[in-house]
Amino acid sequence: MFEEIKIIKEIENIKNMLVEQQKLMSMLFPDKVDISFISAKTGVSRQSIRKNLLNNFEPEVDFWKENARIYMSRETAITILSRRSV
Repeated sequence: MFEEIKIIKEIENIKNMLVEQQKLMSMLFPDKVDISFISAKTGVSRQSIRKNLLNNFEPEVDFWKENARIYMSRETAITILSRRSV
């Protein structure tokens, strides 16, 4: 029984850490991220990022065009930034 309580507490700790990480990501990144932001952070051209979006992500879900600018979701931006290891 002691082991079960220990496992439950560990799961609660992991859950709390994930919630805190999610809050932090929400503060750091807006709901939609401009392609220029990613370009500036990675040093990769907007054209290359656009090609990456077209080849690896879902249009109108992960990225979209709005007022002649390309935006992507927070999750997509984080994925691209983590792959580029900025």
